[in-house]
Amino acid sequence: MITRRQAISALGASALSSAQQARPNIVFILVDDLRFDALGSTGHPFVRTPHIDRIAREGARFRNAFVTTPLCSPSRGCFLTGRYVHAHGVTGNGDNAALSHQLTTFPRLLHDAGYVTGLAGKWGLGFQDDAGDPLKQGFDHYFGFLSQTHAHNHFPDFLWRNGAK
Repeated sequence: MITRRQAISALGASALSSAQQARPNIVFILVDDLRFDALGSTGHPFVRTPHIDRIAREGARFRNAFVTTPLCSPSRGCFLTGRYVHAHGVTGNGDNAALSHQLTTFPRLLHDAGYVTGLAGKWGLGFQDDAGDPLKQGFDHYFGFLSQTHAHNHFPDFLWRNGAK
C-alpha cells in the first residue's frame, strides 16, 4: 500500500520531471540600427510586423535598457558576455575583433544547461578558426555573416554555416 507521503512525493517528482522537460524556448532578436518605435508592437503607425508582435505579446519584453556603445560588434559583445566593452575587449567593428575563449557567454551557459543554441545573421566577433568562432562561444549552429564588413554587402558571394562557406 502506498502512503500519502509516497504518493505526494511521486507526484512532485513527476511534476518536476515534466517541468524540466518542458523548458521554455528562448528567442532573442537583436537588431542593429532599429529605433525603439519601429515595430508594430512598439507603436509604429504604418510598419506591420505581426509575427514579431506576437512574440512580443506572448513573451518577455525588455523596454528599459541602454546600448553600451554605438558600434555593432562591441555592443553584441556586451550583450553576449554581460560585460562592458573594456572588459570583453572588442572595441571596434574591424575584422580583427574576436571574443576571448575565456569569457563566458550566455549561449554557452544555455548550451551547458542542455539547450540547443543557434545564431542567424551578423556575428562580427570572430572567425571560424579563432577564439571568436560562434561554435567556440556556445552556439551549436550558426548561419550568416562572420565578418562585420562582409555583412554590409547586400549581395554576398557566400554565407557561413557552421564553419563552412
